[in-house]
Amino acid sequence: MIFDQIAVLDLAAVAWFVTIIAAYEFISTRPAIHARSIAAYVQNHRHGWMIEMSRRDNRIVDGQLLGWLVNANAFFASTSVIVIGGLAALLSYGEQARQIVEALPYAAASTATLWEIKVIFLMMIMIYAFFKFAWAFRLSHYTVMMMGATPPHDDRDAAARLDHAKRTAELLGLVGWHANLGLRSFYYTIAGLMWFFHPLAFIVAATWVVLILIRRDFFSHSRAILKGPDPQP
Repeated sequence: MIFDQIAVLDLAAVAWFVTIIAAYEFISTRPAIHARSIAAYVQNHRHGWMIEMSRRDNRIVDGQLLGWLVNANAFFASTSVIVIGGLAALLSYGEQARQIVEALPYAAASTATLWEIKVIFLMMIMIYAFFKFAWAFRLSHYTVMMMGATPPHDDRDAAARLDHAKRTAELLGLVGWHANLGLRSFYYTIAGLMWFFHPLAFIVAATWVVLILIRRDFFSHSRAILKGPDPQP
């Protein structure tokens, strides 16, 4: 049995990792809580951007900005593939790679089975990141088409132009949402690396990563800037 070769503390560390991340993802997406997050405030600015874009005669700068977003998602998708390839190569070296890693200071000794599980665990996270960035890249192309199809600024049907701008902003929001999930996966991979040192280090790192995400999403200075001043009574 595979589980016979895995210590209880290792199983507890993985369970904690999955639980704390699933809890954060679930709680942070509740409407009342999400409305106070940096992601919600960024989406408000996306709406403002697309509305202003629809009113402009010259939209070259808007296209350039969106092109930068497309390239950024392509870069991270490619980076994910490189990391996956590196982990696959590490897995193929087997015992030799395990001995090299375990020779590092404070690295914990593992059975061959547990070593492979740790590497595959990281690969699964990065595969998830790849799919998120790849989908964000595809959605970026859809957004480019939506932007290109925006009616002229002097179109008589202003209501239709405004509705089109809002739908473009919603699609752009999906791009940001999936790209953000991909970026979070990089954070989770860093926590997963600590498993090679000790299960307790893995638990601490997973908790630390989630606390960083909570701070950046709900208590950061950048969030306060994006939110803007509170309305005067």
